[in-house]
Amino acid sequence: MKTIIKYGLIATCALTANAFAQDFCSTAKHTGQSVQVTTNKVGTIGNVGYELWNEGGNGGSATFYEDGSFNCKMTGAKDYLCRTGLAFNSDKTHREIGHMKADFKLVKSGLSEIDYSYIGIYGWTREPLVEWYIVDNTGSQYMPGDWVAQGSSAKKHGTFEIDGAQYTVYEGDRTSYSIDGDNKYFKQYFSVRKTPRDCGTIDITAHFKKWEELGLKMGKMHEAKILGEAGSTKGPNARGEYDFPYAKVYIESDTPSSSSAAPSSSSIAPQSSSSGTTALQGIRSVTVGSNTSLVFDAQGRFVSSFETENDASLISAIKDKFHSGIYLVKQGGIVRSITVK
Repeated sequence: MKTIIKYGLIATCALTANAFAQDFCSTAKHTGQSVQVTTNKVGTIGNVGYELWNEGGNGGSATFYEDGSFNCKMTGAKDYLCRTGLAFNSDKTHREIGHMKADFKLVKSGLSEIDYSYIGIYGWTREPLVEWYIVDNTGSQYMPGDWVAQGSSAKKHGTFEIDGAQYTVYEGDRTSYSIDGDNKYFKQYFSVRKTPRDCGTIDITAHFKKWEELGLKMGKMHEAKILGEAGSTKGPNARGEYDFPYAKVYIESDTPSSSSAAPSSSSIAPQSSSSGTTALQGIRSVTVGSNTSLVFDAQGRFVSSFETENDASLISAIKDKFHSGIYLVKQGGIVRSITVK
């Protein structure tokens, strides 16, 4: 949806998914503050969750931006994971959280000695403990194949149309590193796209639903992040760069949800207006609590979300985090302006 504020009224018009994809696929670039990470780390920048993980803690670095975009550099890695998106660590299932999607743009360069690679969406659940992948691209010569199904429960479930494309679904299990420590047993689920792509929108929830139809149980959501992973089977040799100048994971309210979790800045894809009027372009409907305010600057750029009881506490929260000025506030379907002095 595109929401335009003019003379205090809200007008809406529909934009197709292709229009959004065409824009960020052709014009995406990193914006906002950034942080460079050179060791294994889980953190946030703005409201975006990120993580860098290297087996052994070396072999690469990453730069994460507050708009959700990021850059992954492998400088001799054995197994390297670089990701940003939604960090839940919650007691809610995906059905309670809401319908998840992700937009991404990928640029690969200088790749060598990469024997396996997963580029797409990545996350974990608990109860059961599951590591899951939606693979839309790779940094190796070929897309992942039947070998991804490992362990005692290894199974190729078949190829299905999911989110308008052909994906092969695999199941397996491992005892290895996990979000709950080392040497933990966990299940693995994979959806591997038949035709790789460098840019587009991934319907994350559509994959969850297909997995559950196939008997693959999902648990309480820990994270859903856009991932660049690379590994070498012959030691710390993987090199190259995955650049994501556009990367946003967000929650749509097209599925009923009881979630009250506030969205991250990955939930919104704002753009500046070309019409001369104040505009909030690319806002998706998000599932938020009744006290959640999505706050934008006067140009329509998303800056943060706040949980507050009234305008006075909202103004105080904005003032504490930012500076005085005019801000646009979206609460439910209402957008209005407030002045912070």
